Amino acid sequence: MVKLVRRDVIRRGAQILSALPLLSLGVSRAKEPESCSDPSSESLRTSLRYGDVAPNPAESCGVCGFFSAAADSPQSCGRCMIMSDLVNSHGHCDSWAQKS
Repeated sequence: MVKLVRRDVIRRGAQILSALPLLSLGVSRAKEPESCSDPSSESLRTSLRYGDVAPNPAESCGVCGFFSAAADSPQSCGRCMIMSDLVNSHGHCDSWAQKS
């Protein structure tokens, strides 16, 4: 028969409690939506002052002349001819141009 020592019970309880935040962090990261950006294009995005949310929704990437919807990407992403990469359809950059 296994004899439980108070010290062992407290130690194991502390280990379990300390692991809970790590578990919740892993679950929250698993729920994050896929990103529309590739880290290798970060310098171009910075130079064009790209943001994932347009200050003026009427000038978002989804209604830009350089944007096209991408069937092989997450829902809110599309391809940008300027960035040569995926962008968020709700995003905006300095190269925004109205569709003709």
